[in-house]
This record gives sequence, structure tokens and C-alpha cells, in this order.
Amino acid sequence: MSSARNHELPGLAALMDAPARVHMADAHHKSGGPAAAAMPFWLAILFLAAYVFADPATGLFPNPRFGVQPLSAHPAFAIALIALGPAKAVAAVFAAVLVGWALARDSGFTLAAVPAAAAITAIYWLAARALRRWARWDTGAVRPRDVNVLLAVCLPAAILCTAVDGLRQIAGPGLTAAALPLLSLRLFVANLLGLAVLAPLLLQWASGSWTAQLKRIGLGVALRELLVFLLALGGLLELVFGLRPLDEFRMSYLLFLPMIVAAMRRGVFGVATLLPVVQLGLLAALMLIGTRAGTAFEFQILMLTLAIATLYLGALSDERQRAAASLAEQERALRERGLALAEAQRMASTAELAAALAHDLSQPLSAIGTYASASQVLAARGPADHAKLLETLEQITRESARAGQYLRRMRDFFRTGSMREETVAVAELLETTRAHLQGRMRRGGIGWHLSLETALPPVQVDSVQIGAVLGNLVGNACDVLAEHPGPRTIHARAFVVAGSNPALVRILVEDSGPGVPPELRPRLFLPLATSKPNGMGLGLALSRSIAERQGGHLWFDDSRAPTTFCLDLRSHA
Repeated sequence: MSSARNHELPGLAALMDAPARVHMADAHHKSGGPAAAAMPFWLAILFLAAYVFADPATGLFPNPRFGVQPLSAHPAFAIALIALGPAKAVAAVFAAVLVGWALARDSGFTLAAVPAAAAITAIYWLAARALRRWARWDTGAVRPRDVNVLLAVCLPAAILCTAVDGLRQIAGPGLTAAALPLLSLRLFVANLLGLAVLAPLLLQWASGSWTAQLKRIGLGVALRELLVFLLALGGLLELVFGLRPLDEFRMSYLLFLPMIVAAMRRGVFGVATLLPVVQLGLLAALMLIGTRAGTAFEFQILMLTLAIATLYLGALSDERQRAAASLAEQERALRERGLALAEAQRMASTAELAAALAHDLSQPLSAIGTYASASQVLAARGPADHAKLLETLEQITRESARAGQYLRRMRDFFRTGSMREETVAVAELLETTRAHLQGRMRRGGIGWHLSLETALPPVQVDSVQIGAVLGNLVGNACDVLAEHPGPRTIHARAFVVAGSNPALVRILVEDSGPGVPPELRPRLFLPLATSKPNGMGLGLALSRSIAERQGGHLWFDDSRAPTTFCLDLRSHA
């Protein structure tokens, strides 16, 4: 390194390179061993050469007392090399520091440079370790947090490098202790600026993430965008430093505009790529107009502000794009799940419809078969039983019509969810149920009792579907009582639920049977739960589903002595 100015940058560069180290430290912790070096050998040699010869390229504004460098490139090269290079990179950097100082103009190289070089190398190493541990600048997913870490690591690294290199230069010939404050300030800014401008690009380039992002964008697109950027930058530099409608320093903030566009369009990748371009353009303009060292120092501050601001802006842009991509992926996944759910619901509805039809059509079909058998017997007897034959055939017609109506209503219900709500008297619903099951009750010797509250309001339901629910409840009671040796009675009650809002009518179906077995009660309304030898276990589950879809509720009241099922329905009052 040629001068203290170079060291300032090393500290900053080290900080910039540290983020790459952070990611590799994560790999180290996960794998239990050292992370593999991402930097090819030829690139490590290139970085070392760049470190050694960086001073002649950046010492553009010499000063009788000490030079004012626009930036110090050494820290960025050193930290990138230590963070992503081979294991022996630290020793190579130490040697490069000494060689760089030996080749520097008027360096006054002495043996005192050896401990100073060791100290500078240690600062680089610590900065790289910190960046490896807490940031991920060697990836294509730089976050605002990584910019925070970069600055938090670069700041102390720049201060330490400045202190070591400043003291080394003051100890040499040509400078006195009185020059230390101003020298330290300019070295510090050059170090920090070098890290901010060069380290992001070097870290991403050395790790391969820069090349991967370039391939993702496309070389042709990248070249077109670079050309547009160069034309815009050239035009602004001509306006600021050539035409100079105002003072060039006041006008130089126009340089923020193309960098802001690049940050919003290409994120950290665009900022890391174009910051060195802007720095070179600014240096060229300053050299052409013959800027003094003090003015060059002011532009250092401007460039440092531009670098930090656009790095944050690029990281936020990347974060926004990642969030948008994640949101789009989640929306796509939700759409796919929604379609799968809709398909599952259609399949479930189809299965439920099939089960409902198989369960509830068995009653009218059984009745039709019974009436058809009776018709055959009556027809065989001759004209004497002609009137009974006609009555039996009429029953067959009614049961057929009932089955067809039920089939159409249930099909519409499961296909579209539509119901034909109507205002129906509770007495009519219960009487229809009794009429459909009177043959079974007569054959089983089962008594029927009906108790309705005075002035009971009608209910707002689909009469066919609720009729199927009531038919299922009463039919289950008939099945149980048919094998019960004791009294065989079914008692249907209906009344308005006190305090309900909106008003509900509760229908109780009670039977004098042995009751529901305790082990069956917790799963009584689950599919396939049944105590009947030939039962399907679907009747109560389907009945509850129908009741709830019509705004009602069906449950078993285990607190009552008779076996009691309760059905709440919306009142039309």
C-alpha cells in the first residue's frame, strides 16, 4: 500500500467484505466445518495485484503535505479476498500490504511498517469475520439489515485503519503531529468511501452471485440498460461540470437521479455495479476541470452519501420484489388450494347426495314395494276388493311422487345449495311424517301422540328436506320400538323456544324405547355411526347437515328420560 489513504479504504473494504464472510460463517455452523472458498484462484491473484497497485490508480490529487485520495480501494480488495478466498489469503494480504507501502510514492518505508502491516491485516480479518457472521453480501438476496451490518462493521474498521496508517505516516519523514487531525479525517473518508463504493461489487463478484444475477437479467438487456445509464450520467456530468449553470457542487446532486432509478429497477445488483462507474465519471470530471484537493474532499462526502443512500434504496427495492414474489407465490398456492378445495367439496357433495338418496329413498321404495305386493293380492281376489286395490295403487302413486320430489330437491340442494323455502305449519309437517310411516307404526303396534303449543307459528323451511329429517327421526324410533318388548309409543311435541331471537320452534321426537347406548352418544351424528345391524350410519349425520343449512339445529338431549331428539327451526312469526 502506498500511503495511509490506502489503509483507510482497506478498513472499509474489509467491512464490506465481511458480509460475505457472514454467510460463509452460517455455512460453517451448519456443516460443522470450514466453508468452502467461493473465489477461484486466478481471481485471488487478481485481487492481490489490484491491492498492490491500487495506490497509483487512486492517488489523483497530490498535496504538498499529503495526498487526498478520492477513495482507498485497498480495504475492499483485502476483505473480499480474506472473506471468500483460500485459507492462506490472510498471509497473502499481509505481504501485499508491505509490498504496496514499499512501492508507494515517497513512502519512507521502514521496519516500523511491519507491525503496522500486521495491525492492518488483523483489522481486515476481523471485519471479514464480522461480515461473514452477520451479513450475506455474497448472495443475491441482500437485505436492508445487511447494509446496516456493512456500515456498522465498516465504520470501526475505517477508524482503526485510519489510526494505524495515520500514525505510520506521521512517524515517517515529511509530516508532523500537527497534520494528524486533517490527515486522519481525509484517510477515514477515503477508507469508508472505498468500502461503500467497491466492496458490494467485489463481494458479489468474488462469490459468483453477481454473475448469476447478470445471467438472470440477460447480457443484452444489461448492456442496453448500462448504455442508457452511461448516456444519462454523461449528460448530467456535462451539465454539472461543463455547462455549469450553477456552482458544480450544488448541481452535483443531480447524480442521484440515475442511481435512484438503477436502485429501484435492479436493486443492490444495479447499485453495486454502477457505483464504481459514477465514481470514475466524477473523478474524470474533477480532473478535467482541475479541482483542488479541498474540493475533491467535498466530492468525497457527496459520493459517500450517494453510495450509502442508494445501497439502502437498492436493498429495500430487492426486499419489496422478494415480498411481491412471495405474495404472488402464496396467491398462486391459495388459488390452487381453493380449486382443490372446491373439487373436494364437489366430490364430498356428490358423495353426500348419493348417501342421502340411498338412505332416504329406501323408505318410499320400500313402501312402494309393499303396496305393489298388496295390489297383487287384492287383484287376485277379484272385483270384491276393487276399491281397496284402487286405494293401494293411489298410495303407490303418492309414494312415487314423493320419491321423485325428494330426489329433485336433494339434487338441487347438493348441486347449488338452493332451497325452496316455504311457510309451513308444524302440524302439517308432523302429520305428513305420520302418514308416510303409519304402515310401519301399525305393523309394529306403535302408538303416536302429538302435542302442539297453542298458537304455534309456522316455520320457514324446505318442507321436503325437513320432512326427510322428521321422517328419519320417526323412522329410527319405529326401528328401535319394533324390537322393544315394553310400551311402544312415539310422542311428537312442538313449542316456541322461550327467549329465542329470532324466534325458534323446537320439535321433540320422543320414544319409549331403551335409549341410545352411552358409548354411541359422543359420535351419534358422525357418519357411519349406527347401532343397527344393517344400518348405514348416515341418517342422523345427513339430517343434521340439512337442518343446519336451513338455519336450524338437530341434537340428542341426553338429559331427558325418554329417548329425545330435538330439532330447532326458524319461525315465520
